[in-house]
Amino acid sequence: MITVTIHHDENRHVSAFEFSGHAEYDESGKDLVCAGASTVAIGTVNAIYALLNIEPKIEQADESGGYLKVELPTDIDSEVDAKLQLIVQVMTAQVYSMVQNYGQYIQINYKQVGGGTQ
Repeated sequence: MITVTIHHDENRHVSAFEFSGHAEYDESGKDLVCAGASTVAIGTVNAIYALLNIEPKIEQADESGGYLKVELPTDIDSEVDAKLQLIVQVMTAQVYSMVQNYGQYIQINYKQVGGGTQ
């Protein structure tokens, strides 16, 4: 199963997001849930680069794949940060659409920074 974790503060301000695991919807190369999740994740990172000229901190698994963590910058102008948060909200909405159709293969969790999971 793919788990998408959204890290946020008490005000729901997102500081990072993670995609981990494998959907196992189908065999490698034919797994449309994995392909969709990968497209959403990489598309979000590309949008952050292209639209905001921001380079987030990225951690990826080796060639086996199945893991991407993106830490968002905190030292940016509030107007740029609002746009960054909007991009992440769009990503979250896309993941929710996947969960609605393929919930047995992908899930979304929220983790409060400095606290427990919601």
